[in-house]
Amino acid sequence: SFAGRGRASSANGARATLTTMTEPQLHPELDGVHNFREVAPYPLRGGGRLRPGMIYRAGGLELMSEGDVAYLGEELGVATILDLRHPDEGAPSDHPLASRVAHISVFSEENTQQGLIDELNGLYGLGPSPERYLHYLLAGGDRWLRAMRLFADESAYPVLIHCTAGKDRTGVLVGMIMDILGAGDEDIAAEYGLSSASVDRLIAYLESTGRTLEGTREEIVARLITPPERMAGFIRLMREKYGSAEAYLVSQGMSAEEVQRIRELLTGS
Repeated sequence: SFAGRGRASSANGARATLTTMTEPQLHPELDGVHNFREVAPYPLRGGGRLRPGMIYRAGGLELMSEGDVAYLGEELGVATILDLRHPDEGAPSDHPLASRVAHISVFSEENTQQGLIDELNGLYGLGPSPERYLHYLLAGGDRWLRAMRLFADESAYPVLIHCTAGKDRTGVLVGMIMDILGAGDEDIAAEYGLSSASVDRLIAYLESTGRTLEGTREEIVARLITPPERMAGFIRLMREKYGSAEAYLVSQGMSAEEVQRIRELLTGS
């Protein structure tokens, strides 16, 4: 994964939060999809809640069972699968719902996946960190804009966002969406932190798809968990540099009308 290998950094600080945190919607555990959940129904500062039935998130989908395909494609009616992976990560659309995939790698295809990981490791050390996530925005630019514009299109919903682990690139995009909508900082961080519960399934997925995981079991788990303070640190750094997720996207070319449309589509009662 683009998280690389090694240490997990922490960060302090987040803006004022809402008074309560909200449990996410519960769905059946899928047979062949790790780290799957719905992003809802978090309360929003402007009133209302993040509308249920609109955004889901997951890790890689190529091991879906027939039941998984039926649940995602028919019962939930997922219309768009936003795949954030680099082409080097395998066959990003090689599954029965491939016709619904919008493939937008948030890193340039001009470099290899390993080259990108080596670059990030050289800049920020091994493993995920708030600073590493902020670099995703610096490196991604128009790619994050293309991905976010999907959420201003009513016909795209419901949307399932995924990468390989469903925690780093997916986590940054979900964090930005929640920031745009006005979710509380604690909820943004806690939503990211939920991915820790899927670490065992993530490890099994990585091993089954041919990845070599270095270190002891304890070291591997430590690299793959998602402490909420890491996302809180990323949100803080993003605001220090850009002001907000909205300001970052506007700097990349998104219009105020597109941002408002996202809010309208994703804010429910």
